[in-house]
Amino acid sequence: MMNLNLKINSLFELGKIKIAIPIAISCFTGYLLYSPKISFDMAAVVLGILLIVAGASAINHIQEYKKDALMNRTRFRPIPSGKISPAEAFIWSALFFLFGFVLLIWGGNIMSSVIAIFSILWYNLVYTPLKQVSAFAVVPGALSGAFPPLIGYVAAGGDLFAPPVLALAFFFFIGQIPHFWLLLLLYGDDYKRGGFKVLTDVFSIRQIHSITLVWMLSTVMVALLLPLFDVLRSQLSVWILLILSVWIIFYSFPILKKYDRLTVRKLFLQLNLYFLFIMIMISIDKLYL
Repeated sequence: MMNLNLKINSLFELGKIKIAIPIAISCFTGYLLYSPKISFDMAAVVLGILLIVAGASAINHIQEYKKDALMNRTRFRPIPSGKISPAEAFIWSALFFLFGFVLLIWGGNIMSSVIAIFSILWYNLVYTPLKQVSAFAVVPGALSGAFPPLIGYVAAGGDLFAPPVLALAFFFFIGQIPHFWLLLLLYGDDYKRGGFKVLTDVFSIRQIHSITLVWMLSTVMVALLLPLFDVLRSQLSVWILLILSVWIIFYSFPILKKYDRLTVRKLFLQLNLYFLFIMIMISIDKLYL
């Protein structure tokens, strides 16, 4: 039983399930934006995206396991720690992809699967290698956050270029950039130890803090535009969005004065909660308001 639990935990880590779940929720949000009802098709699409993300994450583990072994934050991951071999990780990745795409095609359509394939290629073949070349890889890498709501919206039958989903996708794209920069402030030395290009090679810590604040405020400004594109419609939702935005702005400014890890870690958590609350609010707005 202990070996089974260890294996399951290793597979969860291989598929980065803690990251895959919020990505699947963003897909769920995109789906509801076009089709505001709970259905088996929607459940299949969301579960399919979760498995596809797990597959892409497993490939990422294979791509970076040698670098992961050099970093304190990642050296206990399944492959560098020896819990799973690269060959076994590849098999699990193929299984994640297989079942994920079966569910996505069954619950969605071919176009949503095409976007999913493009997102995998972008993440594994563009962003992942680019991290070793440029400290600014976070900008194209942030596109990875824009794909899931697009996939959900298109899977529900929506138009890929409809203004509401483009606005929602843009919000996720912008928000990924301060997310990455906050991670850099937390683990920059570790990334450098692993051989990745980091922004501390280009900017000072003070400059990175200031630029991160600008991206945080940009994220809030884009969020406040969501009601203009019918992403949120009820007055209650708009007021809650405004309150949440004031809250995250208030907690963003200490990053200009405090350079300790605790402040950065709190802001990182608050940014993730801001995204989660907005996704929940969009879902409630579409389902009940």
